[in-house]
Amino acid sequence: MHASAVLIEGAKKLSLAEIGLKDPEAGDVVVRVQHSGISTGTEKLLWSGAMPPFPGLAYPLVPGYEAVGEVV
Repeated sequence: MHASAVLIEGAKKLSLAEIGLKDPEAGDVVVRVQHSGISTGTEKLLWSGAMPPFPGLAYPLVPGYEAVGEVV
């Protein structure tokens, strides 16, 4: 599987990329995302480079944790 995603490559460096996804396993749900929110807190800090250090969080990264979609 794959998806199109916004990729934050570094401070103020955005791109659109095709990313690979692992195949769904038993019990997983696949959602076709129709709308995704942009947080004026977390995502703004990540984009601007002002995000305080956080374990496991490093560039490049795919932002987002707010989405609306259709179960497929």
